[in-house]
Amino acid sequence: MSRRVAGWLAGLVVGATAAAPPWRRANLRLMVAERLHQRHRLETRHGPLVFVSTHLRALESPREFFAREPETLAWIDGFASGAVFWDIGANLGIYSLYGARRGDLEVIAFEPAAASYAGLCANLAANRLDRVRAYCLALDETTRLGTLNVSATYPGSVYNAFEQQAELDGAPVPVGFRQAVLGVSADDMVDRFGAPPPHHIKLDVDSTEAAILRGAARVLRAPALRSVLVETTQQDSPQNGETDALMSAAGFRAESRGRGGPLTVNVIYRRSDA
Repeated sequence: MSRRVAGWLAGLVVGATAAAPPWRRANLRLMVAERLHQRHRLETRHGPLVFVSTHLRALESPREFFAREPETLAWIDGFASGAVFWDIGANLGIYSLYGARRGDLEVIAFEPAAASYAGLCANLAANRLDRVRAYCLALDETTRLGTLNVSATYPGSVYNAFEQQAELDGAPVPVGFRQAVLGVSADDMVDRFGAPPPHHIKLDVDSTEAAILRGAARVLRAPALRSVLVETTQQDSPQNGETDALMSAAGFRAESRGRGGPLTVNVIYRRSDA
């Protein structure tokens, strides 16, 4: 029903602009499309957040904000004032925005998919949160030029993988586009580029979590890092085992498990002496 109504409304615009000269017609139709972009305001415990939605997928951010991962929101609520929060795989910025709205955290967001990065920046601008540092790059085991296998080019797409053809559960990535991307290890972000070392990390990239952790050996062992939230599969997998081993070797233990997606779960690791 919704698709039929949307098609009918689009037909009205097409018909109403059909007689205009070609460039004028295109301009009018794009103006209508821009004016129909959706903005949703949510009230959170730290203040209001606005989400700009230009695609159906992007509507999930405001629509499922409170229900999707309540344990992630609670985890962010528990950060000490002045903490540095790295959001790896920020997508449209749900958790970067929430952390930044607190007003007492330093937030660094990483999102390599170009369309989602543009959506992230639009949300930051809508909320006047330009103090968040958002980078369009992929964290990786090493620093190199590479390719991001993107499932789709709309904002909010998921199941993207840097220099890898498999998703988190081992299924092939449904590649819709291959985007050239700079990959940087977390250790190089700190040691070579001067990024502030994190106190807390959210790691949710649907594919290369273990590789990113391998590239964060010094970051993980830094005493300042207190907790890491990693998305893993519900079923046991080689990557789950490697993630546990890497975190344990760095002095962390799995403290809690919460919902992720239909087939995934978020594991919060805390430093053993925390």
